[in-house]
Amino acid sequence: MRCPDCNHHQKYREGTRCTKCGYQFVFRKKDDNITDYGLRQIIKRLSDNGQYAFTATQLALDICRSWHGKGGLIGGIIFTITISLILFFFFELHWIASIIVLMIGIPLTIWINQRQKTALPFHKASALIRRYHQAHPITALADGAAFQQQNASEPEALSYAPERILVVERDDLVDMLVRNRFHLTSKTAVISRNGYPAAMFAACQKFMRDHPNTPVHLLHDASLSGFGMAAQLGADWRGVDLGINRQTLDSCSGKLPWLPAADQTKAGMWSIQHTQMLGRNYRVPVDFVGPKPLLGLLSAAVIAGALALIAAADAWGESGVEIDYG
Repeated sequence: MRCPDCNHHQKYREGTRCTKCGYQFVFRKKDDNITDYGLRQIIKRLSDNGQYAFTATQLALDICRSWHGKGGLIGGIIFTITISLILFFFFELHWIASIIVLMIGIPLTIWINQRQKTALPFHKASALIRRYHQAHPITALADGAAFQQQNASEPEALSYAPERILVVERDDLVDMLVRNRFHLTSKTAVISRNGYPAAMFAACQKFMRDHPNTPVHLLHDASLSGFGMAAQLGADWRGVDLGINRQTLDSCSGKLPWLPAADQTKAGMWSIQHTQMLGRNYRVPVDFVGPKPLLGLLSAAVIAGALALIAAADAWGESGVEIDYG
């Protein structure tokens, strides 16, 4: 194990506290498929060395990307061939058994590998984040609770004149955008469909009464619930559905990370069957890319009226996260 605080290496049998600095280890690579040092590296990369806040969804998907493609296709085929050769040289009816092993083993290995490539163990990654956050609070994690208290520091509640209002689907997206100062750099008031933060939501209502022509933009997941946000605002709302909307989704031919509904524990998956996944009540989170690229795309989107998120999906990819697990 490698300590993320002092870089000291020690064996698991030496205990779950760093013998040099006293850091309490949370994970065991053998059981969790990740180490404390590995997660800290992912957090460091995602936050750009602490410059950006991020959502739990962004962190969980980055963990999944670090696992993606680590299935042993070559190793599995070599193992199958080795067993086949052992049967061929050392057992009776060797050639029959050898052929059977090859005919069954190689296709099975390929099938398992392909299944691993589409698997998205989002709930497993989310559970690991909760465990780690409980032991070592992740300061950059935007959890949708930063402005819940009435006396909490509001995001400079309309101390500036916003050029537009952005309504997002989830409270944690508000925290991520505000903590990264998107509301100031883009002159955009940010609230959630749930009315969070309460003081900002009330200020926006008053601002809209005084300035009824202020455009209202929407930002949401590709989901049945997200698609309903425009209808929730009414037919006369002025603004743009930045997405991920249905038209944008229909134009995408690449794989996207589909997650089950929040109240379900089914596994997610990388899929190109977008219509089918929607019908099964899965969703593509709008924050499936990291905070830095998302902020850049969103800053351009509120000006241009279109979010080029799906177009950037291939560049972000299913994998590409190389982590030294320590």
